[in-house]
Amino acid sequence: MKQGFTLIELLVVVLIIGILSAVALPQYQTAVERSRAAEALTQMAAIADSMERYHAQHDTWPNTNSFNSLDVDIPTGDCDDGRHGGKYFCVGFGSDGGPASIVATRSRNSSSYKLTTAITSQADGSYSRTRSCEPVTAGDQDAIDYCNAISGGNPTNF
Repeated sequence: MKQGFTLIELLVVVLIIGILSAVALPQYQTAVERSRAAEALTQMAAIADSMERYHAQHDTWPNTNSFNSLDVDIPTGDCDDGRHGGKYFCVGFGSDGGPASIVATRSRNSSSYKLTTAITSQADGSYSRTRSCEPVTAGDQDAIDYCNAISGGNPTNF
């Protein structure tokens, strides 16, 4: 009696492993991207809290050229353009969302997307925040997919 596996049995096992990895790898990459975006969203929330405190004390928004006027310590990351951030994102102030917006940019392979938190002061003294995610380059499908994963399918307000 011979012992061992036939070539067909080995090919079936390899085929099953290939199918499972083809399904699992994109899901894993999306989960990793969501966790990395959570780091940026946490930093952006801390900056937004500090900006709101500054606005409440001084009745004006802080200088959007530096983080020096804020009471929060944002680490300097690997950003070569002077912005702060963590290991995966570069965080700075936005110019398209008005003086009270924070933008975190992430470049991944050939795709780039940005997370924005816009802060608005209300007449009653409270503040509202709007978060969005959008590709840096219009039509970048990978960036659109990441934004949809991060925002739960609603990248314009989450």
